[in-house]
Amino acid sequence: MTTPPESSAYATIRAGIALREQGRSPEAKALMEPLVAEVDSGDDAFAKVFLAHSLADVQENPEDQLAWDLRALALMDELTDQRAIERGNPGGKNALLPSLHLNLAVDYRRLGDDANARRHFELGQAHLPALADDAYGDSIRSAFAEGI
Repeated sequence: MTTPPESSAYATIRAGIALREQGRSPEAKALMEPLVAEVDSGDDAFAKVFLAHSLADVQENPEDQLAWDLRALALMDELTDQRAIERGNPGGKNALLPSLHLNLAVDYRRLGDDANARRHFELGQAHLPALADDAYGDSIRSAFAEGI
């Protein structure tokens, strides 16, 4: 199977992630936010999830982080296993769920909603077997081991 070509949005999202990892979240947010209309109007469900999940990480307040993470989770309904695999997730769309649920657990914990935090933490744990045995999978499993 050949991997379909990526849109330019992927490069921009990755650049935004790199900026966030450098501690430059406001710049990352400014870079990625203009993509929302373009990505949302397209048919690439993986790009939609990837952008929403990435935008959640650069929000200043927990309410906005939660809103973007909930959006990413809702967009998972549009994503197929095939598309997730094509984008480098051998475990299909389920391989994205541990990270999404972990972020939601952290968001809810920051907002003082321990019941929803625990629920999403447990939902994320249930999907850990879908993660690949690679550096990304190891980092997510490690984050779960540390707890919220």
